[in-house]
Amino acid sequence: MSETSMGRVPVGDPIPLRFDPITKQRLEEYAAGIGPRRFGALLRVAARRLLADPDRVPQALTAARRASAEVRRIPWAERPLNLDPATRTRLNDLARELHTDRSAIVRVAVHRFLTAAGRFRHPVLREDARTDLTTRTRVYLNRSTLDRLERLISRHGDAPTAAAIRVAVRRLLDDPGDLAADLTTIGAARDLKPETFGARSNVNFDDDLRDQLDTLAERLDSNRAELLRLAARQLLANPRDLDQAVTEEIYRGDANRATLLARDTRRRQAAAADQLAQMPLRAPSPQGNPFGKRHVFMLDEDTKRRLEELADEYGPRRVSALLRVGIRRLIGSPCAEADLAQARRVAAQARTLPHDPATLRLDSQAAARFGALAARHEASPRDLVAVAVHRFLTAPGHYKAALIDEAGASRLDERITVSLRPSALRDIDRLADRHGTRLTAALVRVAVRRLLDDPGDLTGDLETVAPVHDLRPAPRTAQVGVALDDELLVHLDALADRLGSDRQELVYLAAKRILRFHHNIENRMLDEMFRAPISRKHLLAKHARREKIRRSDRGSGT
Repeated sequence: MSETSMGRVPVGDPIPLRFDPITKQRLEEYAAGIGPRRFGALLRVAARRLLADPDRVPQALTAARRASAEVRRIPWAERPLNLDPATRTRLNDLARELHTDRSAIVRVAVHRFLTAAGRFRHPVLREDARTDLTTRTRVYLNRSTLDRLERLISRHGDAPTAAAIRVAVRRLLDDPGDLAADLTTIGAARDLKPETFGARSNVNFDDDLRDQLDTLAERLDSNRAELLRLAARQLLANPRDLDQAVTEEIYRGDANRATLLARDTRRRQAAAADQLAQMPLRAPSPQGNPFGKRHVFMLDEDTKRRLEELADEYGPRRVSALLRVGIRRLIGSPCAEADLAQARRVAAQARTLPHDPATLRLDSQAAARFGALAARHEASPRDLVAVAVHRFLTAPGHYKAALIDEAGASRLDERITVSLRPSALRDIDRLADRHGTRLTAALVRVAVRRLLDDPGDLTGDLETVAPVHDLRPAPRTAQVGVALDDELLVHLDALADRLGSDRQELVYLAAKRILRFHHNIENRMLDEMFRAPISRKHLLAKHARREKIRRSDRGSGT
């Protein structure tokens, strides 16, 4: 904006921008927290911060594009491919030589075929009529590639897609060319979903800021919208000093700067005063209710029901007081740490997921080494495989060549029945699926052979890794509201910091402890229910009369 204008809109035409819904919502929340109509000023601050360090923009832009592509990847389309034994052998040898998988080579072959198809009708027809295709393999291609291939070969009637793929593969095997480079640029390319952006937002930028954005966008082969989306994400990741920066952006003129800043200060003070005036004042209750905010904690249904049954012995709606008694007991207990550890062990044991069965196939020599290692450490085959898989998932390293060799291994005569954690098995499946289907068993064998070659500190891993189980989430669906005063919250938070826990876990532990040890707590309950000094004697007498009538109605005779 101009140096003398009091207006809040800078001089210049608006730039239409689109953001994804989550980024737009977070920007609006930040802008609303600073003041009304601050969205444009917030984006201008983001743009200036981006332009302040242009040397880091190329790397950040590349990382943002890579992350966006990773999120929008479309899964491969699985395609069965029948080959004759000679072609399959040549394809496997080429994949092993280049340390890649068959699907990547087939993707490069189809791409070259689509780029320079040439005279393909008669070769495809001859390929479609072959009868010596005895071996089947599954390859993974992009869906867009399959669509383009079907459109190309369907010009003359039917679309023998599999025959066209085999023609493309044989062309590549006869003339590999610079296949290593194509595997990097073409074989790894994935179809992407289009980016989804919300409604358009117009933001005014002055000429100088617009020219800087255009210059940077031209140098990086980008555009204003992409740079501003990057600037918005960087601002949300590091929102430092936003109030002051946005205020500086809004009131950039020198002529009326003091007046505008004073008006903004008065507006903030008036808003804070109105908010304070509208807050309800909490006066001490003559009934002796605790003075504190109500906090909601999650318990399981059985624990909540048992708390309500126990609290009913002391009068209606006494669950909150009963939980406060339990919390005070837990805070004063010297065995709180041991009780928490025991509760965690019991909960973990109750939520343990069973291991998934698996079969480990090894050759005779590897099986003998595996049995000797298990006997030397007095461990079961399951524990050894669990340690091997854990080490492999922690540091997989370069395993493609070993996986390819293991996938083609023969004479795996020895079978060993083992089991794995479901999460570890899922991680192994995800790694194996990158190189083809049904390679999970081969990847487990690679992990086991690594363990046999380098046992390392196997004794320690057998104690720490092998006993680990996957756990189901804790089934806590019942809500219980407890009013806690500030002093009790301070002590509860201090105990949580000392034990490495949180309020939720400690309140749940306090509820479990008070259900197990609730003898002789009547005086504590009375003190907790009637803590206000006003009318305390009258309320205690009223409670005693009510309890006497209630127990007489139950036929207790007391």
